[in-house]
Amino acid sequence: MRLLVRKKYFLHIFIFLLLCLYTVTVEMRPGRVYFVVQHLLFRQSLLALLQYLAVFGLTVGSVQVLLFNKSRLIRYLFLLALFPFLLVSLSYRFITGYNYWYADAQTALGNLSLAPEAISNFNLHIGLGLISCCLILLVFVVAARKSKGLYSPWLSLLLIPATLLSYWYINRSTGGTDDFPALYRVPLSTLLAAKHALPLGNRQEVTAAPLNSGARHIFMIVDESITGSALSLNGATMNTTPYLKANTNQIINFGIASSATNYSAGSNIALLSGLRLSDMPDKKRKALTAASIFQYAKQAGYTTYFIDAQLGRGMLQNYMSPQDLNYIDHFIQPSEEDPSLPYYQRDFVVADKLIQLSGSEEKVFVYVNKAGAHWPYARTYPPDSVFFRPVLAERSMLKDREKSLNTYFNAIRWTVDSFWQKLIPAISPTDRTVIIYTSDHGQDLSGDGISMAHASSQHTKPIEANVPLWLLDKSGFLGIKTQPTMHTRSHEQIFPTLLLLQGYDSTFVKTRFGNSLLDEVPNSRRYFYTGDIFGRGTSTKVPFKVTGF
Repeated sequence: MRLLVRKKYFLHIFIFLLLCLYTVTVEMRPGRVYFVVQHLLFRQSLLALLQYLAVFGLTVGSVQVLLFNKSRLIRYLFLLALFPFLLVSLSYRFITGYNYWYADAQTALGNLSLAPEAISNFNLHIGLGLISCCLILLVFVVAARKSKGLYSPWLSLLLIPATLLSYWYINRSTGGTDDFPALYRVPLSTLLAAKHALPLGNRQEVTAAPLNSGARHIFMIVDESITGSALSLNGATMNTTPYLKANTNQIINFGIASSATNYSAGSNIALLSGLRLSDMPDKKRKALTAASIFQYAKQAGYTTYFIDAQLGRGMLQNYMSPQDLNYIDHFIQPSEEDPSLPYYQRDFVVADKLIQLSGSEEKVFVYVNKAGAHWPYARTYPPDSVFFRPVLAERSMLKDREKSLNTYFNAIRWTVDSFWQKLIPAISPTDRTVIIYTSDHGQDLSGDGISMAHASSQHTKPIEANVPLWLLDKSGFLGIKTQPTMHTRSHEQIFPTLLLLQGYDSTFVKTRFGNSLLDEVPNSRRYFYTGDIFGRGTSTKVPFKVTGF
């Protein structure tokens, strides 16, 4: 009798572990176990990780009780409820490479009018999701029938606390951690995204008019994950930017600047909207309702380009909405135009396009999101461009510090130095082209093993907001005769500079948006923001200081 009880006990545990493995590998986004562990354990606390595991275990346990319930009605109601959520989750995995989550829910709810077009474009992926969903449900049905029911119908009431606790947890993390079975993740993330919805697409009109024609070509280049202190141009010991260091006279280098936030979306929306640190947390949604830099460019008579080298398939990021495209004449994604293009070649396609546009006779404004040095670093440079060794494998999950640094330095040498080595000689002084260059955030590679390089919300280091900042102005349009004071600037001065380049009145610009890169900026304390800039979760203003890499 005791042996029988023990076998039944181990059967329950075995089924639970199988369902955990299934959830982690099939229903959760790839790499999320790695993220959850590093984020909760290393950036929060052991208690935070245990808290998540408890809720995760409860949700998986409730799925187990429903699937292997003695009541046939409960089993089939469960499978019927699971079907649409699992279909959505798997369809997104085939479309985007990861399962549906809170951020996808935000995007979907903000673009419901495009649903028919999306279904038409991705019908094959949805079909694969449907086939996979049916196969999984078939396995569940067979397993449930063979078990002949293990749990009392009353235990299905576990669904109630599992739903409430997972809702609480997803809401508490503002969707940052919603890694639960699809039965809970899909509907609850969607519900909370609707609750937290942002007013995308309702921007104000530009009322000011430019006073002069401005620079003929203005390129705003925002790199990805480039740390200012990691460039030998800025004093790094490793020779990561030999070309730039040898050609410092070609650029106006502001050295190391502080980014608006320590993550891509926050920094980019601040650069696009002129949002200042004093506006954060942006509970009034100024970043989403104020006129964007594209609107000012259109008002000043520019043909506008938005080049996103990171995404494809027309997907938008960084809080941009389809309505923003109304002010963008040309939306270019290199990976969409050539799906076979290696990741490390995307930025060089961008360089070719910028060189072409610099010779144009029309007024052009371009905002670029480079592919840059986003993790995994090994995919951001060609295999034959390894200058620093040893390096990480392309799909390595654990970050050995020496290998991480070397791999990152190789990425910088390719995506920054080689990029500019191609771009600078091709820009002529007669083109009247002005380029502003920075990055969205830096990288903290100070830790060994599993660590978070940016976007941390607790114990954040200033290196995460450590970014480069320089201008290329061969025509001398800005009239800057001497190199500026190094390491004193921030993202805040970029939007006003772009408006001055577009020909807007300096008094209007300074009154409305503050100092530009042309103004002397007091050597005061700088800060950057972590967490959700709209105040929907934990957010903190962190002091910035320049540190070595």
